[in-house]
Amino acid sequence: MRTFYTTFLSATMLMTAAVSQAQQKKDTVPAPSAIKKDSIPAPSVKQLKEVNVTSTAPQITMQGGTMTVNISKSATAAGSNAWEIVSKAPGVTADNNNTLQLNGRSVSVYIDGRPSRLSGDDLKNLLNSTPGANIEKLELMSNPSAKYDAADGAIINIKMLRSKDMGTNGSVTLSGGFGRYARSSDGFTLNHRTKKVTLYGGYDYVYAKQFTHITSDRFFPGNYKLEDSDYNREERNSHSVKAGADFDISKTTSAGFLAKGMFNNRHRDNDNQTSLPDSLFRQTATGRQTLVNPSFNVYFKTGSEKHKNELSINADYFNHRKDWNDDFNGHYFTMKEVPTGDPTYIRNNTESAINLYSFSADYTQQLKFAKLEAGVKTTFTETDNDTRWENQVNNKWENDAGKTNHFIYKENINAGYVGLTKTIKKYTIQAMVRAEHTHATGNSLTINQHFERDYVQFFPSASVSYMKSAKDQFNFSYRRSITRFGFDIVNPFVTYQNAYSYRQGNPNIKPVLMQTIQGTWSHNYTLFTTLGFNRVKDNLSMIFRVDPDTKVQVTSFDNQTNFNVAYANVVWVKPITPKIRTTWTVTGLWLDISTNMDGIAYQKSSVTAMVNMQNTFTLPKGFTAELNGNFRGPFMAGYAIMKSAGGLDFGVTKSILKNKGSLKAGIVDIFNTQPMRFEVQYSNVHNLAKMNNDTRVVTMTFNYRFGSSTVKAAKTRKNAIESEAGRTNAQQGL
Repeated sequence: MRTFYTTFLSATMLMTAAVSQAQQKKDTVPAPSAIKKDSIPAPSVKQLKEVNVTSTAPQITMQGGTMTVNISKSATAAGSNAWEIVSKAPGVTADNNNTLQLNGRSVSVYIDGRPSRLSGDDLKNLLNSTPGANIEKLELMSNPSAKYDAADGAIINIKMLRSKDMGTNGSVTLSGGFGRYARSSDGFTLNHRTKKVTLYGGYDYVYAKQFTHITSDRFFPGNYKLEDSDYNREERNSHSVKAGADFDISKTTSAGFLAKGMFNNRHRDNDNQTSLPDSLFRQTATGRQTLVNPSFNVYFKTGSEKHKNELSINADYFNHRKDWNDDFNGHYFTMKEVPTGDPTYIRNNTESAINLYSFSADYTQQLKFAKLEAGVKTTFTETDNDTRWENQVNNKWENDAGKTNHFIYKENINAGYVGLTKTIKKYTIQAMVRAEHTHATGNSLTINQHFERDYVQFFPSASVSYMKSAKDQFNFSYRRSITRFGFDIVNPFVTYQNAYSYRQGNPNIKPVLMQTIQGTWSHNYTLFTTLGFNRVKDNLSMIFRVDPDTKVQVTSFDNQTNFNVAYANVVWVKPITPKIRTTWTVTGLWLDISTNMDGIAYQKSSVTAMVNMQNTFTLPKGFTAELNGNFRGPFMAGYAIMKSAGGLDFGVTKSILKNKGSLKAGIVDIFNTQPMRFEVQYSNVHNLAKMNNDTRVVTMTFNYRFGSSTVKAAKTRKNAIESEAGRTNAQQGL
């Protein structure tokens, strides 16, 4: 019933907008009776026809090694969520563990210049709850400088829409659609801006019911085959709120705060069947999850134009609390569908909490010979994960000591960086070094297992930019980075999925160290080329171990000895006509793994390509259309080989209500060709799997902007990502 009312509300508002547009046209011509016969005739004036001047901004631009993908005008993105948009961005891949990579490098996702501090399933849940209609653009940095945390191998910054107009204004967005099931996304923003103060806030509600269907075949010696089918339905209700303020204390001093919160509840129903050569195992599962994710940031920025310096201070608090429970009911059947044996009843209750505190200070000073940049940062993180598993025996629930675990992980990172930037004629040279001291402890209270790590490491970076002309710029950069892992990877507890599938963490995981070199060239504002190479030590990979007797498969994590990635990225932007613009992105990857797994040497190389196309068409009467497509060839993700996939999207946008409103209709994955398929084959493991999601979705989105539209003069207030993008002083927009 909630689904019906939500979809009905969105549809009603969309129809109202269409009627308002028709009424607006009707009311522009006065009725004949309204013209007085004895009125004095006005001077003869020739009425010119109204001319709508429209243009389409380039969907992809590149500046100083940062690729920008413009999202706000996209009709297909308006009905999608942030995860769907990010995972289809140029050069981005998402594997079967929901791990994002950009040009073969692990990704840290930022939102409005601040780190999201999440990864894997938690990051996907956050982005699934973020409406695409609220995103202005994506900023993709495959090789950021040492100014950023060493753990930021690559960065994707999601920049949200925010009004720059004076006075009071806001917007309302209503979106409804369906794939296999209905979904909706509704929200509003409100801003009040004066010369000295900016107040802003917003609220978003996302409802979605989606499915995931995973089928897999496992092959064993002696022609033994195990077939598994897992169908999962999830219904999510997400509420997101934010409120903030910026204060211009003086011409060079400002301060502000931002409070955000996401409140998510999810219900799931799951049907699983495992087919053995001589029997069937069927399991049903139900589960509920609540997630609360508040965060708070306060900043202070000051500087002196006379002394050419600037100081920025940020303090952050981040909390991520997730509670869930699952009930599993299983039963064996003979091949003739006759129940056999006793049914199994298993349940779990988990409470998980992450608390993070961070403080940073960044200082820049223009010296006589160069620009000095320096900063310090301290971050303290504590995660507390308490999982309780129980089995029902003789109608009584008994603790399962093999799965129950209470794990506490603490990490403190203290960092500092210093660097110089020097411009000599057409060359800009930057050199930085970052030092980080890490102290981490993990403590399993249940099994009395404890580990501690304490180390200091240095992470240098350097870049040279050459501006040959306004139409030709070159950049070469080097960086060393690290990837650390939180409690979900290092926690040794076992997670039950079904009778033949488990997951387990690995407390012996080592941090991943990476060195990257990268070169970029932009030509004539239409061609952007990137070449790079990553050398990875102790690369993290998902691994699979199978008990040959019970056929139980345990999915875990381990380090691979060496992992090399070479990548090439070409972006071509071309206005075919004044009303047609096309953008093509082609990425090539060479991946090479050399490691030792359980005493068995494993070496494999592969070459793959990814293609992304975006076409925009300016049509008469305020219409614009877009046709977008993407293709990803097969690639290695640890020991798994991800099969090829691709899709085609189409959307139309119409400006209404005197250009204060818009209607966007779109269909994503028209031919339903986005299933994820992968194969794992090494040692005694041979798996084939396919995962279908609710990827084909039709949506309609209505947006209305109200209030003042007087633009305030822009104040230079760049975040670190925008500053990084502009370090070549090259204007590479189109």
